Amino acid sequence: MARSPIALGLASGRSRPLNAGRLVNLYAEQAAAGSITQWVLYGTPGQKTFATVGSGTIRAGREALGYAYVLSGQSVYRVDSSGNSLICTGDTPVATGTAMMTDNGVQVGMLVGTDVFYITGTTVTKVTDADFPATGALSIDYIDGFGVLNTNATTGQWFLSGLLDFSTYAALDFATAESSPDGLLRVLANHKEVWLFGSKSIEVWTDTGSTPFPFTQIPGSLMDRGIGASLSAILMDNSVFWLGNDRIIYRANGYQPMRISTHAVEEVLRSGTVSDAFAMTHVIGGHHFYVLTLPTLARTLCFDAATQLWHERQYGTDVSNAAWNVNCIFTAFGKTLAGTMAGGVYELDLDTYLDGTTQIRRAVTSMPLYPNGNRGILKEVEMECELGVGLNTGQGSSPQAMLRMSKDGGRTFGNYKTATLGATGITRNRAHWHQLGMFRDGVVELSIADPVKVAIYGANYELEQLVN
Repeated sequence: MARSPIALGLASGRSRPLNAGRLVNLYAEQAAAGSITQWVLYGTPGQKTFATVGSGTIRAGREALGYAYVLSGQSVYRVDSSGNSLICTGDTPVATGTAMMTDNGVQVGMLVGTDVFYITGTTVTKVTDADFPATGALSIDYIDGFGVLNTNATTGQWFLSGLLDFSTYAALDFATAESSPDGLLRVLANHKEVWLFGSKSIEVWTDTGSTPFPFTQIPGSLMDRGIGASLSAILMDNSVFWLGNDRIIYRANGYQPMRISTHAVEEVLRSGTVSDAFAMTHVIGGHHFYVLTLPTLARTLCFDAATQLWHERQYGTDVSNAAWNVNCIFTAFGKTLAGTMAGGVYELDLDTYLDGTTQIRRAVTSMPLYPNGNRGILKEVEMECELGVGLNTGQGSSPQAMLRMSKDGGRTFGNYKTATLGATGITRNRAHWHQLGMFRDGVVELSIADPVKVAIYGANYELEQLVN
């Protein structure tokens, strides 16, 4: 048998038979020198229950003032390090719309819809200051003691809160992004800078202490690239990431947009609504992940800054496209916490192999098996992986790997065939399949849905070419 390279990321583009490679709930990591292979595919983190806060969708979360504050539906909860929660009282946010949280070390600032609230202790208060814009706000962040916000998308106007006070605003604390007449969709604080995202351009301001408005645009910071989804902009790995107005995903290199999406990713983004996309980030095992969920397209794309590779996240075991169920990610108490679309706060954990109580389907679609234009017979496939990973009892005590094959370049797949991964400590098994049939454009998908550790090293194929 010959070892064939496994797919390391999302490669399926406009022509699937060209390359149908795809990772779902798996990410690639380069192995140390001297390992049995150059790359390994690991399972993405599962969701370990941390706290139950109401019954609504977790819309935003933030560690601040010694607690985690969480917006569940229309209710705000204060959660301690043990997962105990206390509902906050006061004003009630709207049920729909954007939800964002930040803090100034004294208060939590929260945007819901176009309303802004401040939270002290367990009291939620809506901002009613006379100088707060009647149209409300579109985004909120914090820098140098000030809350930073922007008004409606047409004016290009942004403004500051009072010093260490999200409740107060002054008529002179307003400015306008004027480099391009494209309005203003998002403000984002990046270290000592404020990034102003318009639909066609981006400009960057910094605190110079000037009066009456303390921020000034940085010369040479104008970028002729806008944002295609206001909630796609986020900080990660000491840089700014966003989905551009040209449906390309960028990472800032200084004040230059640097393309990080591939043609395969851009094929996903090419058509349909992307303006509702929202980004999250998390760091685990030395990997910084930029996670972009596209609700209308029912896809979640994930970029790994450590490898520059893309994979997908999904919820559940459905083989069709399905977005991940996580709605927000934030760090608190030394943990990476995730709020889900069905309610509940979970810790993202590499040693947890379920999303709550739901199985996680992890799948790798191979690169093409192409017998040089001839017909081929696939006599055997062996998945090289960590074996003996079964649990002591219950689901996963006899874990199975599943294989299905496509004979038309990945357009359609046949039925599943299973092979055992071995019960606990049983490491001499081989996960392999025999007599998989004849084809011209072959693709193999390998998947595991049992709640066990997944580490895939590669695949071996025994392929016989037939002379036409």
